Amino acid sequence: MRKPVYRDGKVHVMREMCETCVFRPGNRMRLKGGRLRQMVEDSRKGDGGGITCHKTLHWASDAGEAICRGFFDRYATSPMQIADRLGFIKEVDEPHE
Repeated sequence: MRKPVYRDGKVHVMREMCETCVFRPGNRMRLKGGRLRQMVEDSRKGDGGGITCHKTLHWASDAGEAICRGFFDRYATSPMQIADRLGFIKEVDEPHE
C-alpha cells in the first residue's frame, strides 16, 4: 500500500466514492476473494496510511493521488485521524477523463 499523498501541505482524499469503488457492493473492480480484506489490513498496519483511489493512480503529477473515500469513511487510521483533526485533509473531485 502507498503512503498518504501530500500535496500543497494536505492529504488528498476523494470527495465521494467513485462508481467502481472497491467498497461499493457487488465487487465492481472484480477483485479476487479476500483481496479487499488484505488491502485494508496492509493499509491499517505499517504506516497506517490508506488505500489510494484507483482513479487517481495516473493523474498528472500536479494533481497527485488521493486516498479512497470508501476507505477513509470506514477505517480511521491514526495518520488520517491526526491529519483530519489538524485540518490537513483536502477533499478532491474525481478526475475527468
